[in-house]
Amino acid sequence: MTAATLGVLGGAGQAVAHNHTPIQSAVGQTGTLLAQTFDAIAINEANFLVVSVPGSAAQPHRLYIVEQVQPNPPCWSVANTVGGRTEINALWNTFDFSGVCRLQRDSNGYAIRLNGQDVAGARFEVNQRDGDLLLQFAPSTVSRNRITIGRTNGISSTGFARITLNPGWSLAKRTFGGQIVSSHLVYFTNDATLAQLQANEGIAISPGPGPGTGQPPVTPPPAPAFRDIQGNRYAADITRAAGLGVISGFAEDNTFRPTTPLTREQAVSVIIETAARILPTSVIAQADQQVSRAPFPDVAANRWSALKIRQAQQLGFVSGDAGTGNFRPTDNVSRAELMAMMYRVALVRANAGAGDTTSTAPVPGLDPATGGLVPNIANPPNFTDISGHWGANAIRQMAAVCAIATPLNETGTNFAPNTNALRDYTAAAAVRAIDCPAARPQ
Repeated sequence: MTAATLGVLGGAGQAVAHNHTPIQSAVGQTGTLLAQTFDAIAINEANFLVVSVPGSAAQPHRLYIVEQVQPNPPCWSVANTVGGRTEINALWNTFDFSGVCRLQRDSNGYAIRLNGQDVAGARFEVNQRDGDLLLQFAPSTVSRNRITIGRTNGISSTGFARITLNPGWSLAKRTFGGQIVSSHLVYFTNDATLAQLQANEGIAISPGPGPGTGQPPVTPPPAPAFRDIQGNRYAADITRAAGLGVISGFAEDNTFRPTTPLTREQAVSVIIETAARILPTSVIAQADQQVSRAPFPDVAANRWSALKIRQAQQLGFVSGDAGTGNFRPTDNVSRAELMAMMYRVALVRANAGAGDTTSTAPVPGLDPATGGLVPNIANPPNFTDISGHWGANAIRQMAAVCAIATPLNETGTNFAPNTNALRDYTAAAAVRAIDCPAARPQ
């Protein structure tokens, strides 16, 4: 797993809101406070269409907001209404809509405003779930949380479907100094706070939920599995990983030691346990189930990790050093090496799942043009410190698939590929791989 061996991987109303929002940059971007203060103004939502439109292989469904600026010709029409689903004819594509229709097609044209405050860096996605399309947002460019804003109530035969906003959500326009901003940016607004939406899994709640309020009580997060992970950014992932049996703690003192580096053999143990939960049993069965000889010159057949190292070797997840063929089991594993192993597991998984049309949540597929994985993250992190690095491709691929690769400490733009992989991040990466994409947070 050295650089040499892994490097081959490849008409608006006038009800103005009075609360002002100082706009900050997204966490981990510039760290600066901008001077602008924005307000919001209510709009006539009858003049607006929130719609899912066909996208690309990497992003099958996209969000548009279409505004009817002039009354004629119409920018859209209803093609069909079936079971709560409204299928749309995209008339804006049939004529020069300049001055008639205003299309907002990306985050320069729409944003999130909660409890009178802008959410800086929010990322929008239209995700297919159980025969429905959900309009969701992640609170930041690196967040794995998804909060649902609305849904189409089915898949449209035209490819275009109206997105109906969930209760509590409405549209507004951004204003500055009492005037609508020149971009005509549209807000998705909700009176709830981000914390309330997150705590209630995407359902807007009023303050003080519980008996007598008509709202369900907020379910507290599960208790940490280990006494030393309280406050750790990956505490929930560590608890889940331990529950899955992917990685364990230290029984003698009930600790996890989250910031301790992993050795290469420990990382392989996590990788094999992860693979066992996402690969078909037939694939795992191809590997040896016992060890009769040393898998590498420096890994004895009776070593605790020998079987898992041998299985990882046979499945193509790891290889020895060029020249010596050694594995160096007790050396620390780097973040780049961890992602390289994760990438190889993902490739095996994609190959094993190729052509499977029975799954309601198909695994990330292979891109025939590149031989890599088809991304399922619309705006993955753009790491600024991996250019020219032997592991750059694997890191980029894992960033674009269920956000398995994320910035060091989940902030900024550095991946820190040569930094030791710590136990907490390794647990998180394993959980992300296992939950990808069927159980991604919604």
